[in-house]
Amino acid sequence: MGLVESTEEIQQSLQTILNDIDRETAAAIVDAINADALPGDDRLLLINEALVSSPLLTRMLTEALNNDRFLEPCARLAAALRERLDNGAPCEFICKLVTICQNEFDSLLSSLEVDGLDELRKRRLVHLMAFIGHLFCHRAIRGNSIIQQLLNVLLGWDQERSRWRGQPQEYEINGACSLLSTVGTAYVSNTEGSRVYLTRLQNIETPRFRFETTRREIAELIRTWEQEW
Repeated sequence: MGLVESTEEIQQSLQTILNDIDRETAAAIVDAINADALPGDDRLLLINEALVSSPLLTRMLTEALNNDRFLEPCARLAAALRERLDNGAPCEFICKLVTICQNEFDSLLSSLEVDGLDELRKRRLVHLMAFIGHLFCHRAIRGNSIIQQLLNVLLGWDQERSRWRGQPQEYEINGACSLLSTVGTAYVSNTEGSRVYLTRLQNIETPRFRFETTRREIAELIRTWEQEW
């Protein structure tokens, strides 16, 4: 799929994705909505199950990672679905989406540990972190724990020793910066602990990185966060 040039084209492309892969899911949702004999919570459960069993979530993530213009629209779609289905209980299709994202994260880090110069996987990691950031900002995922866990892995927090490990790899820094720049004020305003990640970035020995863009990215992120505080 080529680059998308406008919001209208993004919406059309997302609709095409839904039309292509989600006929069975749509039918199941319609059946659930029309099941008047079922209590409301039971209908929501049927809709959740239909979403979890469909390829919609995997396809959403694939499109987002392949084209950064899909990152926020796909996150907004997930958030809108969650809002419709939110009855105070855990939202199963969001749990499934988070699991898919976690598996992709683990796979990318494992591959990059072998070949840290793989530009395609480095770009996918940056896109994945931005996608998760958009899920957080649009409240498809709630609470700070997922963001904290990812940042701890990327920036090298040693839980057992309660201290930072050695210098993270450049692709880990890029991923962390992508996540932090996406969540922005939404994360800063939600947790005092966010300051620890700024301090970590400030203490990274940037001259060791080969690319000037990484040093600029860190500096810009620090300036932005300091202004927000």
